[in-house]
Amino acid sequence: MVIGLIFTTHLHAQEHTYGFHADEKPFDGNDLISYFDGKILPGKDNITHKYKDVTLYFANEKNRDRFKENPEKYFPAYNGWCAIALASGTLARPNYSSYKVQDGKLLFFEVRAFFNGKVAWEKDPDINRITADEKYTEIFEKKQ
Repeated sequence: MVIGLIFTTHLHAQEHTYGFHADEKPFDGNDLISYFDGKILPGKDNITHKYKDVTLYFANEKNRDRFKENPEKYFPAYNGWCAIALASGTLARPNYSSYKVQDGKLLFFEVRAFFNGKVAWEKDPDINRITADEKYTEIFEKKQ
């Protein structure tokens, strides 16, 4: 059963631009600003903003406006893909409650049986960030 989960969570860049499916709310509908404030808040259906062809949800208008002022700052690194998987050269859907803000960028991590991506990342966060940046560029350059 675990093996099946591993294969279904790893996706190919050619299939998806973002670390979520088109038929689901991006980032589980969470307010992206709230991650930077240290407490995940659910976004509201009536407080949204479209960015990169993605409808984002916010807990309040203040957070939405804050995002609109500097979207590149708040939009997740790697378009929401799991950061540690990228450091390994693969794409994986993360758990949006497993996150870290590093060097001002929001990173997400997968969590599955016997593996916590954030714990693995923390073993060498600086090298992992450099490697993930390189792999993300390689993977998505192949896509084009």
